[in-house]
Amino acid sequence: MRLSPDESCHDRGELYRALLAVSPDGIIMQDMAGRVFECNRIAEELLERCQDDMSEMVDMFNSLHVVNEDGTPFPETEYPMSVAATVRRSSGPVVMGLIRSDGLRCWLEVISSPIWIHHEQEFLGVATFLRDITERKDSERALEKHHAELAAYHHKLEQRILKRSAQLEFTLGQLKLAVSTSNTGLWSWDLRTGQLYFSPEWKKQIGYSDQQISNTMDTWVSRIHAEDRERALTQTKDYLTTPKDAFLSEYRMQHRDGSFRWILSRMMAVLDEHGKPVLLQGSHIDITERKESEENLLELTRELRDVSRELTRVEEAERRRFAQELHDTIGAALAVLSINMTIMTGQLASNSITGMAARLKDSISLLDDTTDVVRRLMAELRPPVLDDYGLEAALRWQCELFAERCDFRFTVDVYGIADRLEGELEISLFRIAQGAITNIAKYARASNVEVILNIQKNTVMMTITDDGVGFVPHQPRDHRKKPTWGLVSMRERAQALGGSLKIIAEPGKGTSIEVTVAL
Repeated sequence: MRLSPDESCHDRGELYRALLAVSPDGIIMQDMAGRVFECNRIAEELLERCQDDMSEMVDMFNSLHVVNEDGTPFPETEYPMSVAATVRRSSGPVVMGLIRSDGLRCWLEVISSPIWIHHEQEFLGVATFLRDITERKDSERALEKHHAELAAYHHKLEQRILKRSAQLEFTLGQLKLAVSTSNTGLWSWDLRTGQLYFSPEWKKQIGYSDQQISNTMDTWVSRIHAEDRERALTQTKDYLTTPKDAFLSEYRMQHRDGSFRWILSRMMAVLDEHGKPVLLQGSHIDITERKESEENLLELTRELRDVSRELTRVEEAERRRFAQELHDTIGAALAVLSINMTIMTGQLASNSITGMAARLKDSISLLDDTTDVVRRLMAELRPPVLDDYGLEAALRWQCELFAERCDFRFTVDVYGIADRLEGELEISLFRIAQGAITNIAKYARASNVEVILNIQKNTVMMTITDDGVGFVPHQPRDHRKKPTWGLVSMRERAQALGGSLKIIAEPGKGTSIEVTVAL
């Protein structure tokens, strides 16, 4: 039986209200202006507000101080209802957290969709769906805690197994079982029969599958680095002579790809009733990354020590240069001024002013020259243009100075946010640029130099590019040669800001230096 139009509309309205009432999710509807015109009981309970207290959606969510999953404030521009109203498409789901009146955190999964009628020809507003996922989030946290507890228990269990391994003689099957659940390579050597066993993980560490190499003494000995082989064999022999606690040894083993991997080998002997070793068993751990980190740390320490010495030398050289500059220029000018003043004092005393105008003119010229020298020295110490006009102006000033001397063309472009950066960041970026432009002037033989400063909300990137001769950036440094202090200093400045410095260069194709710092 078909319903009349009035009955159909009436039934549809009842159906609409029934759907709102029985929905397990909170539902809020807003018009094009963001004003709430309908919501269900679940939404009122989740937000602890009745519909009459819900005026404008964005303002309401702002008043709830919603946060992201990491606890940071949820940006208003990323509210699903704001996005859906702007782009006229569904937005979400996103997770938003709020504090309820009882002080407990409530987590909501929020999805917003535009409301269309007349076959999507007329846009009425946005419907927002709220789902309480607090229990799920609590379960996830409990699961994470449980996993952490399991990991801690697993670690303790591993320690107990290692301790008991000194007292128990594992069978080959037990060793295979242990290997299958461990991330380290295991091995055993039956001293009575000469039989050896290397676990699949042990073989994997040097690039082989379980079937590709055999369980023989030669498999191990032949792959030890020639410089480490005699030491490793001697240490093993000495340990078997007087076995006590577990013994640790480090040596290099050749990988299938031809490279050498650093291995930390732990071994422990199982003794018979007479105290004689009958089984030697242990583990292999690839410590190549640790050894490389140690070497990098030593290299960095050496570089820092060298940089410290070089900075001291440069500082003393600058002091000598400034002292010489003061002596040769300002000192000489002041001496001439003193002579002129003495002569003019005598002329005034004798009422003779002949030639005094020329001496005054000469004195004024000396004062002007001295002022220029003082200003130049001050600019070298810290350019006033940086403090007065900012980084962009300072970069242009620096490029102009070197362009005049080295005859290259330059451009300085600044993009992004127009606000001034922090003083420490500006001076550090300027010093990095100063070092890069100095290197270009000294070595690059470039015709064009481009400086780009891109200031975004969370990062600032400065790129300095030239079309000069280029170089090989990652070539190993010979310690006997003079270090590249300019690049080291620039990298240290960038790292001191918590940023990074990247060098892109190739012989004959110029050089590009990229500095990125988080704000």
